[in-house]
Amino acid sequence: MINEIREILLQHFNKYPKMQVQDMIKLIYQNEFAGGHLINNEAESLKRLQAEAESIKNSSFSKDIPLFEDIGNGLVRLYLNNIPELNVDFKTINGFFVNTSNKIRGNVKNFEKKVSVLRKCCEDGMLPFAVREVDMHVKELAARGYPPISHSDEYRRAYNPSYRVVLSEYRTFFQIYQSIDSLLRTKNLVNIAIDGNSGAGKSSLSQLIGRIYDCNIFHMDDFFLAPELKTEERLREPGGNVDYVRFRHEVLNNIRSQEVFTYRKYNCSKGALDEQVEVFPKRLNIIEGCYSMHPYLINDYDLKIFLHIDKEKQKARILKRNGPLMLERFINEWIPLEDKYFNELNIPDKCDLIYKL
Repeated sequence: MINEIREILLQHFNKYPKMQVQDMIKLIYQNEFAGGHLINNEAESLKRLQAEAESIKNSSFSKDIPLFEDIGNGLVRLYLNNIPELNVDFKTINGFFVNTSNKIRGNVKNFEKKVSVLRKCCEDGMLPFAVREVDMHVKELAARGYPPISHSDEYRRAYNPSYRVVLSEYRTFFQIYQSIDSLLRTKNLVNIAIDGNSGAGKSSLSQLIGRIYDCNIFHMDDFFLAPELKTEERLREPGGNVDYVRFRHEVLNNIRSQEVFTYRKYNCSKGALDEQVEVFPKRLNIIEGCYSMHPYLINDYDLKIFLHIDKEKQKARILKRNGPLMLERFINEWIPLEDKYFNELNIPDKCDLIYKL
């Protein structure tokens, strides 16, 4: 934490030499608390975002700035200057901001530790500010209960900052959101598939998308092959250990009908169909999980995403998530089946977006 915040402070000062102590403390504040407040009214937040973007549209300040800028702690500043040209909706950007602000809580103790790094940089001459000025600003901030901080007048005049603080995952997967927004402008129904290695983050990505859009999310883990269908011939088939026929019949065909439908989850521990799920029609549908791009299914998707993770990271994630006994099953049983499916059917080559995580 100490090394990261020191690097962030020095990088920003080198980039923005007109930063004042107030701006340094704001940077630390955002690193710890993100937006620093809950967003209870998403519609009002969107209005403010659109008004701010409109105000900078004809600004004389340079548009030649990066879209994202690191502020550490898994957070970035997303600059609004070029958003209109990037094929992404303001509602989506506002969703990034709202979800980030409502997720990141931070705490005063960590904030104060990070301020101590700023003090040390000033003491050592790495930054040209007086320690007493740092202490004065923090004391005033504490007296007001640590509310969000504004930039200094000097900083605003020099750089005209216009941004939102968002999770860095939104930067990583920004192209996905651009693609979804573009598809939703032209299609009444959009299906997205997320395939990839075990432990690569397919479920997490589907949830990240689902927090931005009103969508249905389906998991291929609910459609593994029932015992009575596990013939030698079927299991020799690449991707044959998933019930792609049932998935097409119960899910994909019903999505197209745009009517309420139900399907059954397969329970691996019971070896049988279990819970029944009721699905209401939505324009956006996400299908996540290995085997989601089986040749029997792949032509139903408007956007195909592949997540790749190297073997060592994969083992570490599965061990942390599932424990040592399940890791052995993954290594000896499930991962070889997945690799056979990926390689023999050339799944990554058929995808629109590939992420190596």
